Amino acid sequence: MKRVIFLLLLLISGETIAGVRIVSLSPALTDAIVAIGGKNLLCGKSRVCNAPGTENIPVAGNMGLPAAEKILSLRPDYVVSDTRHPGGNWKTLERQGIKLLFLPGKNIADHPANLRKLGKLFDLESSAEKAAQDFEAKISELRRTVPGNRIRVLTVLAVPPVISCGSESFLNEALSLAGAENICGSVKRSYFTVSPEYILKSAPEAIIFAGIPEKTAKQYFSRPEFRTLPAVKQQNFISVDPDKFCRAGNQLPEAIGNLKLQLSRNAVSPGAASHSLR
Repeated sequence: MKRVIFLLLLLISGETIAGVRIVSLSPALTDAIVAIGGKNLLCGKSRVCNAPGTENIPVAGNMGLPAAEKILSLRPDYVVSDTRHPGGNWKTLERQGIKLLFLPGKNIADHPANLRKLGKLFDLESSAEKAAQDFEAKISELRRTVPGNRIRVLTVLAVPPVISCGSESFLNEALSLAGAENICGSVKRSYFTVSPEYILKSAPEAIIFAGIPEKTAKQYFSRPEFRTLPAVKQQNFISVDPDKFCRAGNQLPEAIGNLKLQLSRNAVSPGAASHSLR
């Protein structure tokens, strides 16, 4: 009788009681699974997944790259990812009856779509719909309040060489919502190497860096050829948290809002020292 009551309470609360086991090799999808109430379904994660409450979940590979032996030992029903690393031993997983689920993460709109797909698949539709609508409302508000005067920016994901983002990355849209004009936005690629010549020609007014130390970014742009850049002359360097800004996930709207605020402040008071948005 007690077990029946317990199961009824689970159903009423909207929690899943299915015995599904999931390995997520995508930080954004791990965040999504947690957001829809599926944390208890996760039995493995990537090395860079750090959604709240997943600290003790075993690491089962890198982002988009499965550790096949570890995953097999965890006996999951699904492996989910937003990338399919060509070096991954995916066939081995499939031969063992593990279902592979690849969900896109190139556009901001992919996130609410993925929330709904995961909710439907894992019987968490109600909470998934709520999470998706909340995300969409936040993005809609950001679209409504996009600043009229855009600041030309270079986003730096690695140095050297400089790795940045083009129109095929969700970051391009995120920058636009923050009131920035991505100097690499006309390039129809996701992530790529940017030459010093291109940077000089584009003359960014701000340099946004993610996932690299501030000291490293400043040292690179202290080279003589960059001294004439408006961003360098004004020391307009902005650090963003890669766990929030560089994932098409739950915390992206907040990260965009923070960047928008910082860019507007710098536009009013140019020449300020570098800032960190965490």
